[in-house]
Amino acid sequence: MTGHRCPTCAADAVESERDARRWAEAVCVDLARIGIRLGHRVKVDLVCPDSLQRTAGGAHGFVGGSTRRRYTPFGGTEATGITIARGLTGIHFGSTLAHEIGHCWLTEQGIDGLAAPIEEGVCQVFAGAWLKKQDGRLAGALRDALDSPDEVYGVGYRLVRTAIRERGINAVLTCLRERRRLMCL
Repeated sequence: MTGHRCPTCAADAVESERDARRWAEAVCVDLARIGIRLGHRVKVDLVCPDSLQRTAGGAHGFVGGSTRRRYTPFGGTEATGITIARGLTGIHFGSTLAHEIGHCWLTEQGIDGLAAPIEEGVCQVFAGAWLKKQDGRLAGALRDALDSPDEVYGVGYRLVRTAIRERGINAVLTCLRERRRLMCL
């Protein structure tokens, strides 16, 4: 994959499990500082981008990551792992991981059955919060890209971001946890 990237991106690419662990630790520390913590460790695997794209089902565009879930014997769900495309720059890897941690967090909190724009919007807000703590033009560009015209990801991001600006992140996450809705009256 290195032949398709500029030398700067290739030098910063997350290509090994060791690179992934280093970035994952930093992302988890940054998310914990804003109150987002997982109760258990979730394994992060790197895979060939083409393989991830093939398993993404009906997803449009580039798929950088996915969260694996399984049903528990008691009727719940649990996040069992995160898969991320090998070769992303560290900042892109971190943003993708923060998004996927959002899916794990929602699963861990028992927040299921959300409309796709709301679930993806929450995860995009987690990615945006992590990107906001990073330096450089790539982090800024990736953060700007969250506000896309996409009917699920972009619309969801704007809905959740607006709710958080109006009511605060704790109120929004509590409402999602208790009522499975973005806004509680």
